[in-house]
Amino acid sequence: MIDIDDAGWGDMVDGVVLGYLRVESSAFISKVIDVKFFQPPLFAEKAYLDEALRVSREALKELAVDKSEELRICTAPVLERVRETLSAEGYKVTPSKIVGELQTRVEMAFIKRLEKLGVTENTVPLDPGRERFYVQLRWIHGNLARREKYVKTAYKSWKRWRLWKPRERTNIVRTVRTQEEEWGPW
Repeated sequence: MIDIDDAGWGDMVDGVVLGYLRVESSAFISKVIDVKFFQPPLFAEKAYLDEALRVSREALKELAVDKSEELRICTAPVLERVRETLSAEGYKVTPSKIVGELQTRVEMAFIKRLEKLGVTENTVPLDPGRERFYVQLRWIHGNLARREKYVKTAYKSWKRWRLWKPRERTNIVRTVRTQEEEWGPW
């Protein structure tokens, strides 16, 4: 059985990493859809779908996958053509939510790419979300002129985030008051 997942689709920096795991042996391969596929004009043409299929074919060949094996493929939009085409070609494709080993390994592969670019504010969080997004955004705006080439500039939200100005980060110390301190003794 082969699991296929992606990492980086929702991130602003770099392309998308696709991960392929042979479940029985834990053999893992990662492939990259370059950031240029998420910039004009390629993004509007949805060229990333063809690139995802191309690199997936490479990975399946490297893992010596045959059509009798089940392929559990993440339901992410970037893998849409992979699911459709491989299914039409006779592979046993099951659209799936990928969790566990592959999810962790593909996210780590994506984070390593970010760190190679220099996105290292302490460390990039493993889980995609708000914290990881702002780590990337602060990195981009640390030198927008040089780093914008690594950004998924075709994403609609980039127009707004390109104008973003980071607030000065301060360490805010909150004190917790007891009820008695707040309202006085009864």
